[in-house]
Amino acid sequence: MTADTAELPWSAHFRPDETLLWEGAPVPGWHQRGKSLFLMAFGTPFLVIGVALMIFSFVQLPKAATLSDAGLALLLMAFSVPFGGIGAFLVFGPFIDARSTARDVRYALTTRAAYVQRLRPFPSLKVYPILPHTALELERGNRADTVWLHARQERDSNGDLGTTKAGFENIAEGEKVFHLIRNLQGKTDA
Repeated sequence: MTADTAELPWSAHFRPDETLLWEGAPVPGWHQRGKSLFLMAFGTPFLVIGVALMIFSFVQLPKAATLSDAGLALLLMAFSVPFGGIGAFLVFGPFIDARSTARDVRYALTTRAAYVQRLRPFPSLKVYPILPHTALELERGNRADTVWLHARQERDSNGDLGTTKAGFENIAEGEKVFHLIRNLQGKTDA
């Protein structure tokens, strides 16, 4: 176990009759390469244009002959910051996420529930009870599997219905955890 895992006193969150069956963390690295590469390709023009506008405005500001030329250079500089920021987020975000998720997320499975704890940047603990009707899905990956154990229908801002899933994402022991939960579903009361 790592030092981060030692910080998690899972038993402090358990009910008196709960026992820990499994604990883990996501496998480090990229897991959705297609999605990540699409975001990076989509964000690259934003980043390039934002940086180019910033450089152009820095070059033009000292050369400004009139106050309106200086104002235009400052306007371009102000416009380039959010444009380049969005591009940087889309281009570098997948790298940061791939590196930090394995460090910042911890999972635990007990005889009654699944626990998902996020340590940083916004600490949270989510508990999903294991019931006979719990939606359960094993999604296999090349290096890691995901066990989805919670699905909820939600409406977005346009009123369209979408499914939000939660579970143990990108874990090394996906099949083992899936079978543990299936066994628990047969033992729990509705």
